[in-house]
Amino acid sequence: MRLLVSGGGTGGHIYPAVAVAKKVKELLPKASILYVGTAAGMESNIVPRENLDFASIRSSGMRGKSLIVAAKGGLNALLGLKDAAGILRQFRPDVVLGTGGYVSGPVVLAAYIMGIPCAIQEQNAVPGKTNLVLSRLCKKTFAAWEYSVKYFPKRSKVIVTGNPVKGELFRITKEEARNFFGLSGKFTVLIMGGSRGAKTLVDAGLRLCHLAGGDRGIIFITGKDYYGKVAHTLRAREEPGIDGSRAGNIIIRPYVYNMEMAYSASDLVVARAGGMTLAEITSLGLPSVIVPSPNVVGNHQEYNARALEEAGAACVVREDGDAPERIADAVLRLWDDEELLSKMRAASKSIGKPSAAEDIARELIKLSRGDS
Repeated sequence: MRLLVSGGGTGGHIYPAVAVAKKVKELLPKASILYVGTAAGMESNIVPRENLDFASIRSSGMRGKSLIVAAKGGLNALLGLKDAAGILRQFRPDVVLGTGGYVSGPVVLAAYIMGIPCAIQEQNAVPGKTNLVLSRLCKKTFAAWEYSVKYFPKRSKVIVTGNPVKGELFRITKEEARNFFGLSGKFTVLIMGGSRGAKTLVDAGLRLCHLAGGDRGIIFITGKDYYGKVAHTLRAREEPGIDGSRAGNIIIRPYVYNMEMAYSASDLVVARAGGMTLAEITSLGLPSVIVPSPNVVGNHQEYNARALEEAGAACVVREDGDAPERIADAVLRLWDDEELLSKMRAASKSIGKPSAAEDIARELIKLSRGDS
């Protein structure tokens, strides 16, 4: 089997593609796999770390940009289509999977034009416009939520699988993870706001850090834009050989590549409502305080968060002027209420779909063999 996967721009598009690619390789060790992204995107750094072959095309975003940037994006999309066609001719995949981001559009479109079976995977409860268009061209559409099915034009092709997560998430024990961070025996809160960071979550995290006390652990993933501020405010010291610092029981990192360690060390997660973040949280049965970003197209994070809130797996805090205080208060209430945390763990695990990567991989194998 020869599989080409494409997705980029954010970890939410990259990691599902990586998870599925690795699962295909696990199921079919002789499979050939190629990841297509952009040279400037996060995927150009992340994918080689995952030991997957990588090729790049020209592509950039258009939506919500100035006319000049939009025109450049349109030109790059055409150039990307040409680049993608060349890669497809050279690699000759049996099937193509797109997981979103502006790079996957030209790749999936080129595959369709060339008669190569293709599929897409949508991470959010409300599908993005690109995936809604691409779904018309694809043999199968993999959705994260049952809620999503009604939005797609050809519902018979939609399979609700959940979001695929990395297999490494399930291979680390809590003891190993806490020893990795030097937090052995401590109730630990994981705070994260994405690769760039989020001011509201950073402000809430700083508030919690001042209230944590010596018996609480905090893994504070600040994002690159806020790392310096947080480290300075907490008077943290750099850790030798590590891109990060610590202030007692508070571990500060601008970004964490091995998120399986951070999740496995944690008892409670404070995060945005990205589709992949929620998939990882629920696959591990972690309780959470979720803060949907108000700055995403289509407000899809609000819809993502509802699934967890309605199941009793998360406390959802809407972002407004006093959100940092309300986030901190929610965490303070939870970390001393073991009965409620236990109920939230069970609810989180009940809606998690840890087999999503394998389910999608098996469907792609069927497509590669001509099965519908």
